[in-house]
Amino acid sequence: MWNRQHDLLSKPLDFLKIGHHGSENATPWSDDLNGPPAEPAQILDAILPVPAGGNKPTALAVVSTERSKYKTIPRGALLVELGSRVAGAKNYKDEFDRRGLQVSELPKFEELEKSFIDSPQPLRTDLERLLGSPGYVEVKIGP
Repeated sequence: MWNRQHDLLSKPLDFLKIGHHGSENATPWSDDLNGPPAEPAQILDAILPVPAGGNKPTALAVVSTERSKYKTIPRGALLVELGSRVAGAKNYKDEFDRRGLQVSELPKFEELEKSFIDSPQPLRTDLERLLGSPGYVEVKIGP
């Protein structure tokens, strides 16, 4: 689709619902930093560009996920990358600390969260639920 509809699809988004629970399989991305950007990275740069010149991001994104149900979903490195591109990204370690909660008690913390929990990420339903939300994230787009 990207190749056939490039002109239509290569514009920045206002909102991205991160696909397949934060899996890299559903979000155009590549963490391979060797060589020129792969096509998935080009797609992400087109639809959710890193703000230029120190500007703050304006696009919003959320991921609906449940850490304990999946072995590698969400992909932490992907969420950190997306967190650098969206408004409202949250440092969940800081949020847990403020509430006296231990991030080390998160499901699969050592295996999957430890390297990423202290970096800004898009809003996540799994962690928002643990922080006391009803298990969903409301997003307001526009004025």
